[in-house]
Amino acid sequence: MPRFPLVSGERRPDMNMTAPIVTGDGAGAIIAVSLIVLGLIGIPEARPFFLASALFGGLLGLTLWWKHR
Repeated sequence: MPRFPLVSGERRPDMNMTAPIVTGDGAGAIIAVSLIVLGLIGIPEARPFFLASALFGGLLGLTLWWKHR
């Protein structure tokens, strides 16, 4: 029977939340999109950052694509 609350430093091999595995398939895409949506809704100050990073990333991607084709 486990003790509650957990003692600091107690090892639980059935629960490892220190490094969740996010794969490159549909589940990873759902997690990534949901985190962005939560950030846009929950943190209004992050909206300009997301917009600027999307625009800058798009311009950088187009520039690299144009130079390397």
